[in-house]
Amino acid sequence: MKILLIHSEGVEVIKNKEATSNPQDFSENFIKMDGLVLVAYVSVEDQDTYDTDLIASQGAEEIEAAILQITGFPEKLRQKNEEIRGYNKKIEKGEIKGKPRKLLELIKDHDMYRVDKVLVYPWAHLSKFLSNDQNAMEVCPKIAKFLEERGIEAKFSPFGWYKSFKVNCLGHEMAEMYRDVKLAIKPEEHVKNSVFKIITTSGNEIELEFDENNEVILPTEIKDQDFYSFLKSELGSRKMDKSYEPAHIKVMKDFELVDFDPNTDAGNFRWYTRGVIMKNLIKNFIEDRLIDYGAILIETPIMYTVKNKKLTAQTARFPARSYWLESGKDRYLLRYASDFLLFDLFSQMNLKPHYFPLRAYEFEQYDFRREQEGELSGLRRLRGFIMPDLHTLCKDLESSIEEFRKQYDLIKNLENELGIKSYVIFRVTQDFYEENKEWIINLIKSENHPTLLELWEDRYYYYILKFERNVLSAQNKSATLATNQIDVESSLEYMIDNEGKKREKYNISFTDTDGRLKHPIILHNSPTGGLERVLWGLIESAIRNKDKIVPGFKTWLSPIQVRIITVRENQNIYAEKILEMVNKESYRADFDERSETLNKKIRQAEVEWIPYIVIIGKNEQDNQTISVRKRLIGQPFGPKKSTSKQFNNIKLGELYKMLEEDTRGFPKYKLPIPFRKFSSKVYFRH
Repeated sequence: MKILLIHSEGVEVIKNKEATSNPQDFSENFIKMDGLVLVAYVSVEDQDTYDTDLIASQGAEEIEAAILQITGFPEKLRQKNEEIRGYNKKIEKGEIKGKPRKLLELIKDHDMYRVDKVLVYPWAHLSKFLSNDQNAMEVCPKIAKFLEERGIEAKFSPFGWYKSFKVNCLGHEMAEMYRDVKLAIKPEEHVKNSVFKIITTSGNEIELEFDENNEVILPTEIKDQDFYSFLKSELGSRKMDKSYEPAHIKVMKDFELVDFDPNTDAGNFRWYTRGVIMKNLIKNFIEDRLIDYGAILIETPIMYTVKNKKLTAQTARFPARSYWLESGKDRYLLRYASDFLLFDLFSQMNLKPHYFPLRAYEFEQYDFRREQEGELSGLRRLRGFIMPDLHTLCKDLESSIEEFRKQYDLIKNLENELGIKSYVIFRVTQDFYEENKEWIINLIKSENHPTLLELWEDRYYYYILKFERNVLSAQNKSATLATNQIDVESSLEYMIDNEGKKREKYNISFTDTDGRLKHPIILHNSPTGGLERVLWGLIESAIRNKDKIVPGFKTWLSPIQVRIITVRENQNIYAEKILEMVNKESYRADFDERSETLNKKIRQAEVEWIPYIVIIGKNEQDNQTISVRKRLIGQPFGPKKSTSKQFNNIKLGELYKMLEEDTRGFPKYKLPIPFRKFSSKVYFRH
């Protein structure tokens, strides 16, 4: 909905002639409103008529807020002038330097900044994407009705008529305003009814306590300080301290993985060659694991229309986070998840009982969420991102629980293979928890650290249970990676909300073997979380533990797996032979042939977290062997803070065995030829 607001001294409207085949019934031929009138010109758009009560209520709220802006403007100006007087006094006293500022004056007399009445006027010219639904004409009368209920005298002008009108815009600072109102179905607030507990690795429940500053108190039986930092992040402020740059940003730039791009919307990133290698490795890794798990592959469009009521209902849950795209006379939304079109596809399928559990996986190369400017923080929270997403249709609640437990292990194994340490949260309704406590506790017992439990009095959204794996950053801020949810709502034909109103859902159904029509339960599983956040978690965790654990990416995921260096230039020919052989085996090797000292080249490889450094000197060349420094990635530092284990004068086959052991079962990916030598390597950053 678009609203143009004009503050006018009186309004006159004359109804002339029918403009549509079915104009709104309206007995008056003439509307005259005296006094100071706020005229609200309203364009009802395609998405709005999903729920005319809802959009009309939102429109009334915006108009009331505009009235408060107008009536409150003189006081706002007075307060501003008080600030100016204080500033000028500091200049007079010599406390600060500068020129005195002039006091501000109202354009109109003080008593002109009031609103006596409101006229709601249908006005098609504010939008190209008007609703064609018959119920669009209900919106303006309903806005007027809601305003009347708020104690504001209001009328509406009829829809579907040619009309002439007179307005006299007052021309003051707030006399002309514009509002863009997005249809918003807001779920009931749930946090105030939440109860938080800790579940220990032995399965004991501990009630959380808070101090006088509302900070969580770590129970005496919990000794893990990292877990305490995780609790404080989850139950305290989630805001990032903007005075500190997140630790991963320097690494992602220095390693030339990912970078900001000043030519696009904030929160959309450019990927360099090494980053693309990691991205594709993670993509192939997840896809391989999920195919082995039994998933089918699907891909849906990245934009969708709001004319489909099923999609409108889902979209309206997140109105402020949408990117709109115009195409001719239509408009589309860029998706922020695959659910919308995937669930619509499910609703069109002839689902068979033997399909279940039906696991559909999509590697969403592009998702978009227009996060607030202050929420963006490098790879932790973006506006354009990549989301591996698994949705599973289950026949009933019992089978969905069985599948959920399997997917719990799936997620856990994926994170272990990526090399990420995470903390677990279960968010669940109290009734479901009491009925299913045994198996939930058993899952928690399988962890090697305590788990946070959040209990809801009632169901918050579409799910009855949500599980998250969260990673702790170098700045002690947690963020969710993997998640899984048991959705009992989306597959239904409709649901009834708290106000008794029917809300259309996707109507995904199947005929069971007993001949009855049923709606499946849906699991929403992001098996690793967004790909950028995976990279965020890997880097932040490495930096967080850099004094205890050797930082680095696992060998299968490292952009460069082997760095070859020589002691003298006359060993370069032999080194190039080794370089060619290693790359032919589909391992990513490069050659640092610079005329630098050996120690400097080793140090460079250490800084880049290279898993294997191959050193070639005279002995190695004479014996047709190599010496290898294997980085102890993810392990505690060795004696004297050593980061590697040395293997001297070994055959190349021994290196292959070590690489094979590190990468067995993981995808391989070739290193582009220009990146195989320092002399030909392409650098993207100055």
